Amino acid sequence: MTGQSEQVPSWVKNTAGWWATNAISETEFVNAIEFLIQNNIIVVEGNVSSLLLTWDEIVNDAEYANQGSLLIRDKYENPHNLGVHFNAHSESFYDMTTFDLLHSGISLFEITGDEKYLDQARDVADTIEQHLVLDDGYVFGYQPKAELFFHETNRHVLRDIVHLALYDPSYKKLTHSIADGILKNEINHETNLIHIETSSHSTPSSEMDMSYDGSAALESLLLAYEVTNEKKYLEQVKQTILSYWELRDPETNLIPSSINVDDLSVEDEFMQQYGAGVFLKTLLHYYYLTDDPEIFGIMKTYHDAVIQNFWGDGTWHYRVNFDGSVSSNQLEANYAKLDDALILLSDLDPLVFTTSYDYAKKDYDNSFQSKIDVANDLVIHSVQTGDNLGEKASRQSMMQYAFIINQNVGTRLFSDTNDTEYLKSLKEFYHSVILNHKRDLGYIVGIDAYTLEDTELGYLLNQRASGMISNKINLTFVPIGDTKIIWTKIGNYEITEPFITSFHDSGRFNQIEFDYEAKSILFHAVHNNGEIIFADEIESVFCDGDIYSDFDSHMLKTIDGKHRYHVFLK
Repeated sequence: MTGQSEQVPSWVKNTAGWWATNAISETEFVNAIEFLIQNNIIVVEGNVSSLLLTWDEIVNDAEYANQGSLLIRDKYENPHNLGVHFNAHSESFYDMTTFDLLHSGISLFEITGDEKYLDQARDVADTIEQHLVLDDGYVFGYQPKAELFFHETNRHVLRDIVHLALYDPSYKKLTHSIADGILKNEINHETNLIHIETSSHSTPSSEMDMSYDGSAALESLLLAYEVTNEKKYLEQVKQTILSYWELRDPETNLIPSSINVDDLSVEDEFMQQYGAGVFLKTLLHYYYLTDDPEIFGIMKTYHDAVIQNFWGDGTWHYRVNFDGSVSSNQLEANYAKLDDALILLSDLDPLVFTTSYDYAKKDYDNSFQSKIDVANDLVIHSVQTGDNLGEKASRQSMMQYAFIINQNVGTRLFSDTNDTEYLKSLKEFYHSVILNHKRDLGYIVGIDAYTLEDTELGYLLNQRASGMISNKINLTFVPIGDTKIIWTKIGNYEITEPFITSFHDSGRFNQIEFDYEAKSILFHAVHNNGEIIFADEIESVFCDGDIYSDFDSHMLKTIDGKHRYHVFLK
C-alpha cells in the first residue's frame, strides 16, 4: 500500500500512537485504518489489482476482432488479399477493400511481441506498394467483384504505413511515396490547406476540416517526418497550421472546424470540444518534435480561448462558434480528447498552463465519471443540457469514438488521487462495450446505448477494433504515488501515456515492450520512488539488468531516479 501523509488527519496519526501504547482498543484502531482506505489516503494493492483489466482478456478480445476480419477476407474472392467491408446486421459484404488488417496487425504486435502479426501488416503494406500506389503518388483501393479501383485518401493509409515503418525500417521508401503523394495531390499550395478528399479522376473537395481528416493529414505527415527525417513534411505541417490559424476570430482566438481550401471562406463556423482537443494535440505533436516557440505561442493562445469560451456548467459545450457563441444545447460524450490534451499541456509547462489540469479533471468528473452521458455503462453520443440535462439526444454508443481515449485521463486521475472509482468506471465501460458491440465476426460500429439494439449508422463491422482494444493495455497496470511510467517518447519529450491525436488513430507507444508468450513487460523508463500495481501477479523483476526483489504479489516498488524495469508475470 502507499500513503499520502499530508492528507492524513491528525486524529488518525494520534490513533496509531494510542494503539501502540494500548490506550485504545484494536477495534478503534481498525476503524481509523478503514477511514484511510475509504478516503483513498492509502491504497490497498488487492483493491486496485482487481479493478484492472488482465493482459489475457485484452489480447483475446483484440484477437477476436482480427480473426473475424481474416475470415471475412478469406471468404470474399479477393485477388489482392485485402480485407473488405462487412455489414454485421445483414451479414453481407460490400465490394470495397480495406487496409484495416495492416492496422490490426501492428496493434496486436505491440501488445504481444508476436512477429506473425507484424507479418500480417507487412502483407497488406506489400500489396499496397506492389499494386496500389500510382506513379503520381495516389493510393487506390479495389472493388474485387467489379474489378474497379477506387481512390483512398493517402493520409489514412500513410498513418498505418508509418506505424509499420517505426518497427520495420524497410518501409521507409513506401512512407516517402505516400507522404509525397499527400504533398503533391492533397494540398492547395497557394493556401497551404489540405483537401479532405481528392481523386485522380475528379476535382478535389474544397473543404478542410480540423476535427477529422485535416488533422489526420497533419498527424500522418508528422509521423512521416519521424520515420524519414525529411524536413519537407515538417515544414508543410507548420505552413498548414499557420494558414489555418490566420483564419481565427481576432476577438476570441477560436478557429472554425471547417474552411474552404481554395477561397479561405468558412464552411462550418463551429468547433466541437473534441475538435479543439484534436487541434491542441496536433500542436503538441509538432512542438514535441521542434520546440518551436511560435507553435508554443499558438498553443497558449488557443488553450486560453478554449477554456474561456467552451466551459459551461461544469463541463465543455459540445459546439462553440468561432465568434464565441454556443451553437449546441447538447453535452457530447466524453471522448476525453480535450481533457487529455489539457493534461498533457499541464505536464509540458505547469507554470504556463496553470488551469489546464483542473478544468480537465472537473470536466471528466462532471460528465463521464458522474454518468450523465452514460447508459448501460456505455457512453452516449450526446444528451441534452440546461433544464433538460441528461435527456436523450443522440442515442448511439459508437465504438470508434468513445472507446479510444478516455482511459488516458481516467488512469491519470486515479494515479493522482488514489480514487479507485476511476478504475471501476473504466473497467465497467470496457466490459460493456465488448459485451454489447460484439458480433459473430468482431465488433459492430454503433448500437443504441439505451436499448442495446443495432442502429442503422452502426451496422458496419468495426475492423479497426483490434487497435482500439489493444490501446486499453494501459489498464493492465497503473503507477501509484510519484512513479511515472513513460509510454511514448517524441523528440526529447517523455509522455506518460500512449499518444493519440485523431479519431482514426488508436494511439502509439514506443517505450514499453510486451512479450505475451514470455509474459514479460520491458519498461524502458520509469521515474521516481513509488509503486506499479499489475492485474497479474509478478513472478520476477530485473532493474537495469540486475535481479530485483522489491516486489510483492501484484505490486512493484520503484526507486528514485530513472530506471529500466523488466517485469515477468505469472
